[in-house]
Amino acid sequence: MLKHLLLFLPIFAFSARQVSAQVYEPGMLVRSNGDTLRGEIENGFWNEPPTLVRFRPAPGSASQVFEPSQVRAFSLLGGRYFRYETLPIDQAAETQLKRLPLGNAVNIKTESLLAEVLVEGPCTLFRVATLGTTHFLLSRPGKAVLDLSERKYLSTGANGFTSVADGNNYRSQLALYFLDCPAAGKVAETSGFTPQALVAVVQAYNQQCDSSHQPGRNWLNQAAPGRAVSLQGGVLLGGRYNIIESPTGGPGSDCSDCQVHPFGGLYADLFLPGRSTAVYGELSLSSFRNRGALISGIFPNSYYDYKGLLGTARIGIRRFVSLPNEQKLLFGIGFERNIVWRPTVITTSGPPVVRNEADLTFPAPTLLPNLGVGWRSRRLTISLDGQLYQSNDALDRSVIGTGVGIRLGTSYRLGRNPDDVKPRPAASR
Repeated sequence: MLKHLLLFLPIFAFSARQVSAQVYEPGMLVRSNGDTLRGEIENGFWNEPPTLVRFRPAPGSASQVFEPSQVRAFSLLGGRYFRYETLPIDQAAETQLKRLPLGNAVNIKTESLLAEVLVEGPCTLFRVATLGTTHFLLSRPGKAVLDLSERKYLSTGANGFTSVADGNNYRSQLALYFLDCPAAGKVAETSGFTPQALVAVVQAYNQQCDSSHQPGRNWLNQAAPGRAVSLQGGVLLGGRYNIIESPTGGPGSDCSDCQVHPFGGLYADLFLPGRSTAVYGELSLSSFRNRGALISGIFPNSYYDYKGLLGTARIGIRRFVSLPNEQKLLFGIGFERNIVWRPTVITTSGPPVVRNEADLTFPAPTLLPNLGVGWRSRRLTISLDGQLYQSNDALDRSVIGTGVGIRLGTSYRLGRNPDDVKPRPAASR
């Protein structure tokens, strides 16, 4: 099941410009013309530089969308701080195995983006992540901006074998950058490649080598998101319409179960970093009807109806697209497993039928996943989804079946949103 699910993940590679978390927090935004706006900013739990910023002057008011070039800086109250900067980014710095270059190459290109500020002072420390590679950039008077980036590359040894080598020589780079500041150079000698360690190097320069002898403003404690993932869940109710083909030659209509059945259950969304994608899980219960045939070859054929409870477990992926006023569109794919409980049998034609519960099944899903679309506003979600099923007589699973299950449901989130946290203390120096 998981292998099939992963095959469909590219369907959800929507543009990052369209998706966001829609968790608003108090904040301040400085426009490129110098105007300062105070209100609420949508916290996108950004891993990479924001590609847009949503701002609203008051809770419940309409939001304004700003492009990065329209923003000089913005911050969340007691949280993260971003500045629009033009920085040299080494495009050759890679950590993903399939993208590693042969040899320790350098390809620096200047980019204008919203960079996260970890320390703001005479020597300022930025953090920028691109395609999974983290860059720490240092800026100080009289020096060019220094890009420290995690990097790996492929190296071919004398024996002809290729191995992965670590090309991050950040300590040597720091030693040269702070050659005129022994205090910072000494800290850099034992520094790890972590935000905390690099902040210590920068602050050593600010306090002991800059003329102000004052530490820069430290945003690091507030810069890290409160949690990597967010678990939300609740109850769901709705109606389910099953179109299940009758066995060949049976009496009655061609459809075993063409009627609406109520269903209910529990759901959970595990939101991943960025809060635009969630792993979705569901347990639900509904009723159903089906038909079967007992073909003996000697005695007359028997046809029967049976009904019971249908337990459904689903797992999948949801992708969220932001709309105004804290609303979202959602798109989902997933796979399901069904189990039949407490079936009852009525013979409709031929000799009376006695069947084991194991023989009274609901048609298996096809190889295609279920697809869904929905609308969410705060706690409430309305969704429509569909699943294809095999025919009752099918022996092997196929891609396209003869049965369909369509559901229209409403879900309601229980409990608070874990991302709605109280503002933390302002950044320290």
